[in-house]
Amino acid sequence: MTRAAGRHGLVDLVERDEELAALRSAYEDAGATRGSVVVLSGAVGTGKTALLRAWTERVAPDALVLTATACRAERELPLGVLEQLVRGCPELPAATAERTLAWCDEAATAPPPPPVLHAPALRGLCAALRGVVAERPVLIAVDDAHHADAASLQCLLYMVRRLRSAGLHVLFTEYVHQTAGNALLGSEFPHEPALRRIRVEPLSKAGVEAVLARRLDEETARNLTPLVHGMSAGHPLLVHALADDHRSRSAGGADEAFGRAVLGFLHRHEAPVAEVARAVAVLGQQAAPALLGRLLDVDGASVARAVHQLTVAEVLHEGCLCHPAFGSAVLGGMPTEERRALHGRVAALLHEEGAPADEVAAHLVAAADRSDTPWAVPVFEEAAQLALENDQVETGVEYLRAAYRRCRGAAQRTAVVSALADAEWRLDPAKVLHHLPTRTSVPIPTRTSAPVSTRTSAPVSTRTSAPVSTRTSAPAPTPAALPTHLLWHGRVDEGLDAICALAGPNPGGAPAMNAADLDTPWLWGAFLYPGHVKERLGSGLLAAQRSAPPAVTPELQGAGTLMQDLLHGGESDPAGVVDAAERSLNRYRLGPRTVAVHTAALATLTHRDRPHRAAAWCDGLIAQAVERNSPTWQAWFTAWRALIHLRQGDPAAARHRAATALDMLGPKGWGAAIGLPLAAAVQAAAAVGDVDGASALLERPVTPAVFQTRTGLHYLAARGRYHLATGCHYAALCDFYACGTRMSSWGVDLPALESWRLGAAEAYLALGESLLARQLVDEQMTLAAPADGRTWGMTLRLRAATAPAPDRVELLDEAVAVLRGAGDVFELARAVAEQSEAVREAGETERARLLARKAQLLARRWGSTSPPVTGTPPVTGTPPAAGLPPSAVPPSPPPPGHAEPDAELTDAERRVAELAADGFTNREISRKLYVTVSTVEQHLTRIYRKLDVKRLDLQAVLQ
Repeated sequence: MTRAAGRHGLVDLVERDEELAALRSAYEDAGATRGSVVVLSGAVGTGKTALLRAWTERVAPDALVLTATACRAERELPLGVLEQLVRGCPELPAATAERTLAWCDEAATAPPPPPVLHAPALRGLCAALRGVVAERPVLIAVDDAHHADAASLQCLLYMVRRLRSAGLHVLFTEYVHQTAGNALLGSEFPHEPALRRIRVEPLSKAGVEAVLARRLDEETARNLTPLVHGMSAGHPLLVHALADDHRSRSAGGADEAFGRAVLGFLHRHEAPVAEVARAVAVLGQQAAPALLGRLLDVDGASVARAVHQLTVAEVLHEGCLCHPAFGSAVLGGMPTEERRALHGRVAALLHEEGAPADEVAAHLVAAADRSDTPWAVPVFEEAAQLALENDQVETGVEYLRAAYRRCRGAAQRTAVVSALADAEWRLDPAKVLHHLPTRTSVPIPTRTSAPVSTRTSAPVSTRTSAPVSTRTSAPAPTPAALPTHLLWHGRVDEGLDAICALAGPNPGGAPAMNAADLDTPWLWGAFLYPGHVKERLGSGLLAAQRSAPPAVTPELQGAGTLMQDLLHGGESDPAGVVDAAERSLNRYRLGPRTVAVHTAALATLTHRDRPHRAAAWCDGLIAQAVERNSPTWQAWFTAWRALIHLRQGDPAAARHRAATALDMLGPKGWGAAIGLPLAAAVQAAAAVGDVDGASALLERPVTPAVFQTRTGLHYLAARGRYHLATGCHYAALCDFYACGTRMSSWGVDLPALESWRLGAAEAYLALGESLLARQLVDEQMTLAAPADGRTWGMTLRLRAATAPAPDRVELLDEAVAVLRGAGDVFELARAVAEQSEAVREAGETERARLLARKAQLLARRWGSTSPPVTGTPPVTGTPPAAGLPPSAVPPSPPPPGHAEPDAELTDAERRVAELAADGFTNREISRKLYVTVSTVEQHLTRIYRKLDVKRLDLQAVLQ
């Protein structure tokens, strides 16, 4: 950094040592008998003015300094610069100054041609300066000389030629690419023998950091340098502005300096530089010179010159502005209407040029133009499709809304509304409500006589702004997306009517929609409302639909198999539908057309008791939903993951996932599907012993339509388990039977969909009705279920609870083996706890104690200390353990004298115990742990004493 000291203080300069040295050389080499002419040239904002001021301050003590600043506005003011030089120098002899100003006034008022000083006046001024120069050097400094009036430049040229040997020094600054108002700077002055040109360049990164370090602290300067250099292109004017903005932000102020500096930077150029910069800021990468010329209605040579100037100034790089913030500042300085008009012209020009639709649409939106330009709607539709395919969902929605405002005719409006509803559904299904038609009938009653929750809310909002009407003689076409959204929001009959309307012929006789395109709404209907859909498909519509060529919708080729399983699960081939589900999940990327297929496939895997396989696919779908920027899909599959966590025996994880899913969408957004996340949250809370949390969740209102859906089955079953946990056994029976009645009437009575019979059997056992419990369990055992699935293991456990004592141990042994293979730790802990009780009753005390300990260790894995035991009445005054139904109590504590092993073993003892439990000999253990055999034996002695076990029992205790 260089500091130039003078009478007016200090001027800080960075990276200007070479320029100052060149000025010094020109000044000192001239000596006392020679003058000099120096031109500081460079781009706008490179610090030429600061350098001129620094040099004038440095020489001021020894020289007479006359300064002036030319400007564009005074270029036509005759002798304006000369007047500044004379008036601004109080050291100039008064008589000389007065005579010169009088001559200036006389010349300025003279008629054309352009005024010049008369020869006597010029000779008098030269004589006065010669007298001053005889005493000390004279420095005439003119900033922005390219804006100087021609008459002043002629006078300066006259003096330079006559005083070049008398110690007169002239210093100009000029914009290197500026075309002067006259030819003197470009033609006459360059021929002066004493002329030197000094080029002033923008700052390097090191220079930017040095400037920032002076304004800010060094660490901040170092961190900000890359960003500031990119935004400023190294121009000190902009660097200082950015430093000011940073300090303003730190003090809680606004960022204004950079924007003002950018506008000042541009306006210091001649036209059309500022206009070109604005056009480039709007056009971006499409800013070809020819396009700029057409947009601005400027000749190509002027545009090329402006582009060259901005490029040399490093503001443009390969046709684009150096930084987005620079472009924002350029556009931010434009009046709103002018900026919108520019975007509108750009949109029309790009459309004429055949630019991609998304580029044209972005400018149409920025133009805020709602005119009915015929080509605007197709452009917006195409741009929205591109945005949605690239997962820019918010942008796609914005384009479709803009298209909707410009629609002409019902058919066009219907197509746009359908696409808009699908796009908005990806963000939040609640946004779709205002597109749905008004209700034309009373709310649909529940289609079952089983008890229905009284915790209901008001019907879904009936607000509508969409152009869908059921009251006109010539109804508008049905939007393709309408059925799915009606079904999601619980308007099942209207949704199915809409599907039939789309499947039927339009007034022209052709089908309203290709039958294969109805797969998605049919799949949603089959998943959510299997009973209703089976009634509608009795007319043979399904057969007609499936006859459509599969190549029309290749991503939905597996829809038929999955739909059949959703509607007729008990009649399907389990192995075949599981394979079909995994093929669908493996084949198709998550998208608007495949989300229903993925839902059906997950439902198949889950309801066929394959939770671990479903979990892997569900995790992948959640990741895809995040990647594809759809909160709705993410929330939906997160809710599914919560249900799968429950089936995997992890209620703590299920609770977290369910809470996350509920937070992602509000009650209106979840619609009739809210039963899924609520069910998982309630059941998980009850399982970990938080009955208050489960109760609070059940207080949330749900629409009656929930109980017509498959998700309502999970809700009823979860509420039944909550009632079990709180000892409300008759209420639990009502919920389980309500669930079972729906499953039976809909023809989807799969054991793994919801094992309502097992829940009811637990309630009966708690009430002492073991015979009724036995009947339900026997009925459950007749239903088809995988022999290695958790449902079969749960059934065996309940069968043991209703079996005679001699058969109980064998049934529980089998249940434990099945549940261990299924991987459900929650149900495994329950089965092991009951196995411990049965073994104890059979007289195997030592094995019972080890099994009890194992059950406790398993229970800790899902957040409890005691696993539940089925069939034992609740103890008065004792709160149920986590996951413990009211018919269960913790297992009996170990007999006196048996120490509790947890937290008693040291780390060294635990390592030895684990290796011994895995079957390693003492010598092998000593080698693995690098200890002596004697040390291993001592550890084992203490382990046996603490745990009160033998070596063969270590594996069971430590599991």
